[in-house]
Amino acid sequence: MIFLRIAVLGFLSLWLIYMYLLTLPAAERQKSVPFYQSDSFNVIAHGNGSALLPGNTLEAGVNALSVGADILEMDIHLTADNHLVVRHDDIIDTTTNGTGAIAEMSLAQIQQYDVGFHKIDYPGLVAPSGIMVPTLESIFQKMPSSYYIIELKPEETDPADQLCLLIKQYGLQDQVLVGSFYTSVLEYFRDTCPEVPTSLGQSEVIVMVAMSALGLGHLYSPAGSSVQLPLTYFGIKILTPAILAAAHQMNLRVDIWTVNDTTIMRDLIDMGVDGVITDRPDLLRQLVPL
Repeated sequence: MIFLRIAVLGFLSLWLIYMYLLTLPAAERQKSVPFYQSDSFNVIAHGNGSALLPGNTLEAGVNALSVGADILEMDIHLTADNHLVVRHDDIIDTTTNGTGAIAEMSLAQIQQYDVGFHKIDYPGLVAPSGIMVPTLESIFQKMPSSYYIIELKPEETDPADQLCLLIKQYGLQDQVLVGSFYTSVLEYFRDTCPEVPTSLGQSEVIVMVAMSALGLGHLYSPAGSSVQLPLTYFGIKILTPAILAAAHQMNLRVDIWTVNDTTIMRDLIDMGVDGVITDRPDLLRQLVPL
């Protein structure tokens, strides 16, 4: 009987604490950043539109912009001779005719191989010949007026330092948003490169989603300017109207990845998300005319 009383008291205590938290004023909203110049919906080309041309390449980026992408999303790694290259994986085996770890190879070694649609990733598709793994600098040079979401793939901080230097060198502080799976990398980047906005890291997303699901999203103070969410994660539905509303209350932009089905695209647009990350920016643009 005493254990039941303890359990009831514990439950009541938690309930009172929860009710108290619901009454607390909202945390300070995230400040708006120039990267998001308007409230308009964004067509975001995943890997520079990797269903149309080999992903994370300069050619794919040019093509994605030509079919209506607003933002180019890409991933970067650092070579052994300190060049940032645009690549999803930390090896070149996927979608190239070479092999090796990017961190252990020079830029010259990496660029001797052709990039094409790999049979595992894009069965039955073949890319034009002569496409190579690009440097991030070459993309900045080719498309200086574009907007970019750049994901720092490695857990180390050297790539973050190089990225900050390159963004400043080309004056793109207002045209780049930086993301990473690793919250520690983003915290380091925010400290060393505060001029450039970031999205939320994985652990930050988990906290935001959990608090929002409990109705306590108003107490979360985000360190980033946007959040990229999947529709579901390991079978659990992530995006809900409540979570979207909580994010917007925090002044967080919400982008959903990676969506290539036009029916789902329409549903997300109607739901009020701020952007969709897609391999098919051409299809998404048809649903969201300029």
